[in-house]
This record gives sequence, C-alpha cells and structure tokens, in this order.
Amino acid sequence: MSQFVTGNRQLGRGGRVLLLGAVFALFLGGCGGVPAPSSSTATGKAILVGVLDDTSGAAAPYSSLTDRGVKTAVNHINTNGGINGRPIELMFESDGNVPANSPALVQKMIQKGATFIITTSGSASSLAIKKTVLAAKIPAFAATNQNTGIGAPPDNEYMFMQSNTSTDIGTIYAAAWAKAGYKNIGVMSDDSATTVSSEKIYFPLFKNAGFNLVATEQAPNDATDVTAQISRIKAKNPDATIMISLGGQLEVLVQNTLATQMKSTPRFSLASIGNQPSNWALAQPNGLDGLVYAAQVDPSNPRAKTLMDLMSKTYGKDFTFLTAYEAQAWDAVQIMKLAMENGGNPDDGPSNRAGMEQVSKFQTASGSSTFTVSFSATKHSGQDGLCGIALVQFKGNKPGSPWPTYQPSCG
Repeated sequence: MSQFVTGNRQLGRGGRVLLLGAVFALFLGGCGGVPAPSSSTATGKAILVGVLDDTSGAAAPYSSLTDRGVKTAVNHINTNGGINGRPIELMFESDGNVPANSPALVQKMIQKGATFIITTSGSASSLAIKKTVLAAKIPAFAATNQNTGIGAPPDNEYMFMQSNTSTDIGTIYAAAWAKAGYKNIGVMSDDSATTVSSEKIYFPLFKNAGFNLVATEQAPNDATDVTAQISRIKAKNPDATIMISLGGQLEVLVQNTLATQMKSTPRFSLASIGNQPSNWALAQPNGLDGLVYAAQVDPSNPRAKTLMDLMSKTYGKDFTFLTAYEAQAWDAVQIMKLAMENGGNPDDGPSNRAGMEQVSKFQTASGSSTFTVSFSATKHSGQDGLCGIALVQFKGNKPGSPWPTYQPSCG
C-alpha cells in the first residue's frame, strides 16, 4: 500500500499525496476489493494537509500504522464528497523521531501551503512544534500522542490532542494497582525522547499515589540483551513491573526476559505493544501471556466494528487487527474535516482553529462506545473521560479479554 502511495506522489511537489478515489479504489480491488467510488468523488481545489511522521526512528512502528489510518480516512472522505466538494491532499515529512528536526519540517509544509498539520511521530515531536504552529497560526493535531503537555499551556493556542493523556493512563494504573494491592513497582523503559518525557509525568504521579518505584532500568531501542537490567529489577522483588516504551523489538525482548526470569510477577505496559501485531510473533511461546496493557480499541464499539470492516475490505489479507493508531488516526481526520466545515474556510489556519474549538461530543472509533472528544477555547486536550482506555490482558500472545481486576469508568 505504501509503495502505491509513494509511487503516485505528484512530481515536483515535494512529498504531496492526493488520494484520487477512482485510482485508489481500482488499485485496492486487487487486494481485497472495495466498491467503485461514487459520483460524489471530490474534484475541486485540493485542501493541503501536512503530516509529520517518522519513517526511520523509534516511533516508526506506530507512525506507519497511524499514517495508514490517515490515508484510509482521507480516501474515504475524498470519495464521499470531500470537504464541501474539495479533496484533501496530503504531504508527508519524516523527522526520524528526532524532535530537533520537527519544527523546520512543519514550517516547510506550511510554506508549501498546508493549512492543517497532523502529527503521527512521537510525543516529543509534537511538543517541539507548538511554537512553530503558533507563530504560523496553523492548527496541529496530535493523532495518537499522550504527553499531557501537548494540549496544555504554554503555546497551545494552535495545538490539539485527542488521546487520553499520560496523566490519564498513570491515574488508571495507580487505581488498578491499588485495587490489586500492589505497592512496590519495578520499571523498565527505552531511551527514546518520547519515553524520557513521559517518565517525567509517570514517575511523580506514581510516587504521589503512594507507590514505591523500587527499580528503574533503561535500555536502548537496539538492545539485544536486557538480562542484566531485569536481574536488577528482580533483585528488588517488586509486586509488579511496568514497561514504559515505544514498543517494538525492545519491548518483546523485555517481555520475553521478564517471562523467563520473573514469571510469577504481574506485568503491565503502555499501549504500544498491544497495537503492534507484527511484533507479537517475535515473542517466545506464551511470552506475552498475562501482560496487561492500556488498550484504546474496544471491539464492542460499533464505530470500531465499522472501521474494522472498511479496513478489511480495503487491505484484504494485509489487515489482521485494528490498532489504536489506525482508529485514532481515523478519528483525527474526521475531526479535522468537521473543524474545517465548522470554520468555513479550510484554506485559513485561524478559521480551522476556530472550527476545532467548536467540536463537541464527537463519537470516536477508538475507546469505548461511550467515549467522546470535545474541544473549546480553553480545552485543547479533547478526551471527555478515562473510558478511551481499557485494560486488556494478553493470551496466546494476542490481546485477549479485559483485565478482570479493574477497568476505568467513563464518569
């Protein structure tokens, strides 16, 4: 799929992708099939949207999935009338998950005409562009990032996020551990910029909630052995462990080692591992079993089911599991469309920002069936409660059932 999109970028336009419905649908007919586009396919002047992603760094495993969700949503919109008859045209820039690269790349897309930015790279990248989009008066929307600071002051006037934040997830885990009777927690993490910034939120929250972080270990994302780190955690005899990372091969390596060295110790993780099906096969037999993670897709959500069906028809055998990254990317693009319609002038950044601030109680494909996203002039973190997260436990090296000990409520 990515080869098709890349191969059909318009020549001389620096990474722009116009997802033309008729051609896109014809291509997909050979790998699962979709109905031919309707006569409502948008043909007007394109609306330029920039996507800041990561194709080579630590965020690449989930950035690629988020990009797929963005492209799927844009194609769906373009083949169903666009935004007031106008198609969306995407342009992509990859920052390699290096936040120092992000501002210049976003500025580059804005100079080429982007009137809205979607970020699919790491949280640290979204934090890095806040001043850039504020100065340009172009709204940016973090599709999947969880760092609390993204939608919060300072410099958040043009920065928006929709996912439950790191603070929310930390609050959920604190409540879950309290319910389970855990007190002493061992922490393993990667060394990415996103994880380092997230730990600045999680660690104080856990400590303030009364938990003892008896061991905090770290490994680079390209590590091939974490035996020493896990041995040090084991020596502290924690009640439970948590992995704070971007997922990927390092997370599987850690979980394999924990399953071997600390088999009886309960394990927890963030959302990443549950949304990376390509990595589950790297786990040793039953190596992930029992692991509890912060899931952001509830199969009982009817909008998730509809999106699963669309993704299955679109990608055929290449689609096996709806990840939170794809679902949240879908939601982000639909919210962007609504914002542009609300604002009344998709070519104007301040109008798009005003339109975002009018979005209220948007029902998402991610989270539970009752989860909604809302924004206002004083609320740029859209989540309307904690029920965008469910705690799910692995079984057979695949996400299984909700963890029976604790689940967050929507209240």
